[in-house]
Amino acid sequence: MKRISTMLAAAVLGASLLTGCGGGGTDAYCDTLEDTQKDFDDFEASDFSNFDEFTDRVDELAEDAPDEVKDDWKVLSEAFNAFVEALDKAGLEPADLEGLASGELPEDVDMAALQEAMTEAQALSSEKFTKATESIEKHAKDECDIDLSDS
Repeated sequence: MKRISTMLAAAVLGASLLTGCGGGGTDAYCDTLEDTQKDFDDFEASDFSNFDEFTDRVDELAEDAPDEVKDDWKVLSEAFNAFVEALDKAGLEPADLEGLASGELPEDVDMAALQEAMTEAQALSSEKFTKATESIEKHAKDECDIDLSDS
């Protein structure tokens, strides 16, 4: 189970970690990226307690993103939402991911549904997901002076 949680954290971090921000972007999209930094920092610390807020931000970015990266944000949004939905079917909440790393499972977890959730987690490291994050990272750097790939 630790491997699965670590894989999820690595996929999220590797794809999306915000660690720095320049002073350039002032439009709503760039401001939202900047405001999301704490959510990404939480992932760096393997803190999944704000995962719901994070997915809400990704949904917001998918709606408000410039045309150049709108479809890329939709890829991320769909993948994260499918994962959250699969966790819910398993009887888990995103905050439970921390417990999975140490082998702690709530009593009423549906193991078959948990396996499905872990399959959805693998989508967070798919080629499509990776290409979308690379496009978002480049756009953020070029248009907002925000470096999403700096770790």
